[in-house]
Amino acid sequence: MAVSIQTKSFSQLSKELGINEKGKIQQFVDKTVRDNLMAYVSFRTGEQEQSIKLATVLGSGRVIINVPYAEYQAYSKRIKKRVGKRGTQPFERMKAEKKESILKQTIAYANSLDK
Repeated sequence: MAVSIQTKSFSQLSKELGINEKGKIQQFVDKTVRDNLMAYVSFRTGEQEQSIKLATVLGSGRVIINVPYAEYQAYSKRIKKRVGKRGTQPFERMKAEKKESILKQTIAYANSLDK
């Protein structure tokens, strides 16, 4: 008795589910992370927030802060003060606070695509 099982490749399955690069779910995750992160970056002139909107390509899996001083402000040990949520290590702090919320929103979005 021979049994033959035909399955789709991982890349084909991920594309169908929308979890591949540029897929609908990846775009949703990128947009949600981008929108949440903007509340955590330093804000004097609004340049960092604006650069997140302009430099991030939804679906790429990366949120980019494209200003020359962003890394210094995010990871400098000399900068100590925060104003509300804004300050050093914005991504790490946003992830610690919003991870569960982002996961729940993503699951709800993925389930809505299924219908």
